Amino acid sequence: MQETEYMDRLILALRKKYKEGQSAQDAIGENISIGMHKVALYKESLFNGICSILLPENLRDMPYPEVIIKYPDINRPQVIKTNQNGNASITFSTLPIENAGSNEGALEKLKKIRCDMKKVWKQNVFYDMGDVQAQELTVAWMDFRAFTLTESLYCMIFIFKPEEEMILGNFHCGFSEYDIWKPAVLKLLTTIRTKGQGLSEKR
Repeated sequence: MQETEYMDRLILALRKKYKEGQSAQDAIGENISIGMHKVALYKESLFNGICSILLPENLRDMPYPEVIIKYPDINRPQVIKTNQNGNASITFSTLPIENAGSNEGALEKLKKIRCDMKKVWKQNVFYDMGDVQAQELTVAWMDFRAFTLTESLYCMIFIFKPEEEMILGNFHCGFSEYDIWKPAVLKLLTTIRTKGQGLSEKR
């Protein structure tokens, strides 16, 4: 596991500056670059209009039979989007009010989640942590590599607090595609808008 972690960190370090620099140069508009492809975006309203986000058109509601199989726990995320092949998904959940922390910022909350995850899932390899600005809303994020019986996954957890709600999101894909999806997901997070903000033409 130590050798795997070393290689993971080396690969990410070598690619990070290039990918993030490339991402910063491309403004998000009606479509987004995912690898070599331009994909159209659509506006997805979440939790009865509390907030919204722009998502690639190839991420749509996961069919319910698949939801039951992949998320058997009754406490599954309320919103689950996936692509046609099921190898990239994004989910959204509201955290219970008692867990949201009335005076706690998104980044502070995420740091606690990260600490708890490290205690439980010791096999995971944790990478970066940061935040992006979505107009007046701060979206905190962290990413890591998780292992299943048959594969490893790239995961990005993000959290933000529109009004009195705390919303937890999770993007994951096959680890081999992390460098395709990471810059795209970070861009998508900047398009989150609360009910009062709406969607500005300048993104």
